[in-house]
Parts: sequence; structure tokens; C-alpha cells
Amino acid sequence: MLCFAVRLLMPIHTGRMLLLPRDPYQAIASDELRRTLRAAEFLSEPLPAEDGRAFFVGTRFFEWLTFAGCAVRMPLRPPADGGAFCHVRLPDPPDRPVLLHGRNTRPPRCPDCRAPRRSWREPQPPEALVLWTCPACGATRPACDWDWKESAGCGRSVVWIEEVFPGEASPSPALLRILEPLSGGPWRHCYVQDDSGASSPSAIPRPAGIRILR
Repeated sequence: MLCFAVRLLMPIHTGRMLLLPRDPYQAIASDELRRTLRAAEFLSEPLPAEDGRAFFVGTRFFEWLTFAGCAVRMPLRPPADGGAFCHVRLPDPPDRPVLLHGRNTRPPRCPDCRAPRRSWREPQPPEALVLWTCPACGATRPACDWDWKESAGCGRSVVWIEEVFPGEASPSPALLRILEPLSGGPWRHCYVQDDSGASSPSAIPRPAGIRILR
């Protein structure tokens, strides 16, 4: 039986799906990403009164994504009341990887022994290149290397797909394949829900220096 999920516009951020190269150090020019995704009809015209990095979805947008269990109806144009709607953002890449996380982010696991780091938000959420020493096995790795599953992402080049609830949709293998030539390697996806109802930033936050946390 076909079901329909109707998006209710709420002050809390529904979520976004992020597409990132698996290599977090890869940086791809936003214009190059735009040309590739425009040719695939994943995105279309730039949003008016924006910074040139936000776009309406394209005519094949729903062909490139797989939705879980039901056909989804969501606003694809700005509502009259100024509420949220589905669109694509291509922020300019920063000079170093950034860890993107939100209220849905779960404790990451050590890539060596799989022990969770439950206090990852303390004393404050980490930068991507902060070095963590695992209390279980003693391995020291950047926060970016820990296993965040699909609840956080790390990288420089990111495709933001706004107003997608975590797990509601996933990129098709075909979509990830058309992005691979840009980075020279595979891509992954994750989901982030903002801690507040603030609108999406136009740029990825700039990273700070390297620290070691135990």
C-alpha cells in the first residue's frame, strides 16, 4: 500500500543529507560540482537572493535518491510563510577537513577496537583534526577517522541536501558513481540535524588547530 509522508513545517530543523568523498582531504571546486549535478538534472537554477551556492532541485532529483518505504511529498519551492523546503547547497570547501555533526550524532567508535567514545561532546564538540586517544586500546587517531556511522560526516567538499530526515532517503549508487571522477574515489553519505531551527549556513565552518584529547 502506497503511503504518503507530508512534510510539516516546524521550527526545529528536519535534517539534511550530506554527500562527501570518503577521503576527507579531497577538495572539489563548487562550480565543478554544480556543473556535474546540473548535467545530471539533480539540481537546477540558483535560489534568488542567495549567495550563488544554493539551488532548486532538478527534474531528476527523485530519480537519484531512494526513499525508505513511501513516496514523499515535500515543498520544492519556498513557501509563502518563509518555511523550510527541499533544496541543494554547495558550500565552498575550507582549507582543512571539518567535522559536521548535530543533535542526532551518536558517540563514534574507535577504528581500532570499536570502543565508543561516549564523552565526545566534552569539553566541546571536536574539530575534525583533534587527536583522540582511545581509553580502551590506547590508539590515537584524528576525530575524523573515528566511525561516526551515518550520524556525522567529515570532509572539505560537501553536497548539502536540505530537509531530509535522517534515514528518510539515501543516494542511489548511480548518483555516487557520477561523483567519483571528481574526487578520484568513492563517496559516502550521512545525516545531520541542527541543534536549533537556524537556517543552513552558506559555508562550511572553518576548522581550528590540532589538539590531543584523552
